[in-house]
This record gives sequence, C-alpha cells and structure tokens, in this order.
Amino acid sequence: MCEREKQLLESFAKSLPKMSEFEKGYFLGVAESKVQEKKRKEKQKKDSEETG
Repeated sequence: MCEREKQLLESFAKSLPKMSEFEKGYFLGVAESKVQEKKRKEKQKKDSEETG
C-alpha cells in the first residue's frame, strides 16, 4: 500500500465515526461503485489484450 492510500484510510477512519447513517451509506455506495468500475475496466483491458 502506498503512502497516499495509507493517508486516505487514516482520514476515513477518523471521519467515519462522525458521519450520520445516511452519509455512511452514501460513502459505501460510492466506494462500491468505484470498485465495480475498476473491475469492469480491468476486464475490458484483459479482453482487449486477448483479442488483439
């Protein structure tokens, strides 16, 4: 894990207890969306490399 990722996780760890339930849910939704987008792009890249 790079230093930037460590800083982000520390920041989230400090902020999360202060968030409302709605904010926590929104944050989780955005994070899950980003993970799915990254997986989709990785799959497209892999498929592209296999065919081309």
